[in-house]
Amino acid sequence: MPHSLKNASLNLKTNRGMDNLIIRHAHYDELEAIARLDALVFGQNAWPFNSFVNELQLHFSKLLIAELDTTFAGFALAWYIADEIQLMRIAVNPVFQRNKIGSTLIQHITHYAQNQSKIVLEVADNNTQAIAFYTSLGFYRVGVRKNYYHLNSAILMEKIIDHED
Repeated sequence: MPHSLKNASLNLKTNRGMDNLIIRHAHYDELEAIARLDALVFGQNAWPFNSFVNELQLHFSKLLIAELDTTFAGFALAWYIADEIQLMRIAVNPVFQRNKIGSTLIQHITHYAQNQSKIVLEVADNNTQAIAFYTSLGFYRVGVRKNYYHLNSAILMEKIIDHED
C-alpha cells in the first residue's frame, strides 16, 4: 500500500533537511493511511475512515498531505467558511515530528485563504505540547469550551491571517 506508516518509521533519519518535503492535496487512495495516522495520533478521539471520505466531497474542505522523501508524514484538514478557516485536524507521524512539517502544513492551509481573515482551532486543555506549538505560530487563546473532550475542556485559539505573506 502506498504511503504506509510502517515504511515511514523505518526510513526516517532524525532532523532531516526539509528539501524533499512536498505538501499537496490528498487523493482518495491515501485516505486509509490518513485514517491510520489519525488513529495513531488521536487514539479514542480519532475520526472514522468515512469522515475523511466525506471531507473530500465538501467544496469548503481542503485535505492536504505532507510527504518527506515520498513518504507520507502528515496531514492537515481545514474548512474555509465565510471569513475564517477552521483547522479541523492536523497530525504528523511522531517519527517525523519536530521537523517543521506541522508548521509547513498550517502555512499551506493559510495560503489558500481568500476572504478569510483568521484561522481558528480547538485543542484539548491538557495537550500542552500542541498548545505550545500553536502559540509558537502566533495563535492566541480566545475562549474555552468546558468538558468538550470527555473530561477535558477545549481551548479555542485563533490567528489573524496576514495576506501580505
